[in-house]
Amino acid sequence: MIDCGASHLAAGVFACGGGRLRLEQFAWETFSVPSGREEEWPNALRGALSAVATRLKVRGPATIVLPGHLVLTKFIKTPRVDAAKREKVIRFEAQQNIPYALTDVAWGHAVAGGADLDLDVMLCAAKLEAIDALCASCEAAGFQPRALVPGALALNAAVRACASAEPTLFANLGARSTTLLLLANGRLHARSFTLGGQHVTQQLVEIQDCDWADAEALKLSARNPDAVAPAIESFATRLGQEITRSAVHFKRSAGAASPVRIVLTGGAARASGLGERVAARLNVPVENFDPLASLEVARPAADAGVVEVAPHLADLVGAAQAHFAGDAATINLLPPRLLTRENTRRRQPWLALAAVLVAAAFVPPLQYYREWDAALHRKSVALDAEIALLREREARNRANLEKLAELQHQVAALRDIAARRASWQQLLADLQERFVKVEDVWLERVQLSSDATDASAPLRVAVSGRMLDRTNPLSRASEDAKRRVVALLTSIVDSPLVSAVDNERFDDRQPGLLRFDVVLVAEPSRPL
Repeated sequence: MIDCGASHLAAGVFACGGGRLRLEQFAWETFSVPSGREEEWPNALRGALSAVATRLKVRGPATIVLPGHLVLTKFIKTPRVDAAKREKVIRFEAQQNIPYALTDVAWGHAVAGGADLDLDVMLCAAKLEAIDALCASCEAAGFQPRALVPGALALNAAVRACASAEPTLFANLGARSTTLLLLANGRLHARSFTLGGQHVTQQLVEIQDCDWADAEALKLSARNPDAVAPAIESFATRLGQEITRSAVHFKRSAGAASPVRIVLTGGAARASGLGERVAARLNVPVENFDPLASLEVARPAADAGVVEVAPHLADLVGAAQAHFAGDAATINLLPPRLLTRENTRRRQPWLALAAVLVAAAFVPPLQYYREWDAALHRKSVALDAEIALLREREARNRANLEKLAELQHQVAALRDIAARRASWQQLLADLQERFVKVEDVWLERVQLSSDATDASAPLRVAVSGRMLDRTNPLSRASEDAKRRVVALLTSIVDSPLVSAVDNERFDDRQPGLLRFDVVLVAEPSRPL
């Protein structure tokens, strides 16, 4: 079993004996894909698959759990009709509800519940482009995909054992997406949305002004909880809003009851204080889910650190439980070519017997499949050529956008310099005008204040000057001179470029002259 997450890969070898699931081997690999660079996820996942395959030393068939951001989930209602008609109705509804051509996606359905006259049907679809690349990466690592299971159904299988009669909402908080699962009155309601642990990382990048790797390390460490708390608070607020919106949607669309408790799982559920914050916002008790409580853990798996990453493993354990239980509600989103190959593999014994009996009858079908495969290969080559051109164009566009951003940054810097230069000219002109009005006063020194060390604080300018006291040329400055200087300094505050005048000092020891020193605090809205 392999669980492909947005920032991790978990793989386990399971066995079932005596009616109890057992985890024999386990491997875990993490990787980081910054927000906004999701195109790097396939390459990161490919490297993680190779590392896990080397660590497990296991190859062969595997069940793959798809992350929430790759799967589209919809719920529809169909009348209770016989199976043949139901398939036609569901296919028609799929064409109406899946926003892609059915030939471009792998899709499936499962009955999620029902009433007397209708059935609730869960539709799941994944784009062939994404899952083809995922299957290719698995095959390159030595794994043969036998089934691609949506994360919502894997989560349903994992939490079924702890579900109670009262409506319960299970939330699997991943890195890029969150899957909500409401079990109420024997019905299943699910929804996935793009909100996960990367929201906390992005908030830390903005709050702490650091790069993605440093923010991710700060989120995962417990060294500075006060620095992470605002990001977790924002995540809890968004999560509470989405849970409320989903509960209203479930109630309006399917008459579901409101949940009386919420169970969190997934890597983001480990965020300190997240459960308490969500419970306070929704006024509903919140608890954490332990996926390992329902299975035995062998010594090799325990030594591999499975307990430390247990919150991440709900989908992995659920996929194993559904596999051994033979759950008919499981949807397999394997691409058509691999599904055909898988079906062929299962029929091989019968095909071999039929080939012995009527070998000649299979010549035309084999030729048909050969031509079909050749046609697909030609189409694939043509598509690869078109994709190569598009990728080259995308690379040029990305380079041009980076150059544009750099030029915009330079223009902004130059505009800031010009604005500050004009502000200095206006300040000096304003001081000159005020000094001329007062008369007999001049500046001796203008320089930045020595205590202006904080770059975020307003600029402080130290100004020194003198006033000539014509009435007392041979003695200390008169009170009238002092009043004139005080009035001058008071008028400077009216300047649009000055917010305050601090540290006023006067020196009248020199006959006929009054020396003054002040610090002008620049107006923050018009920086110098």
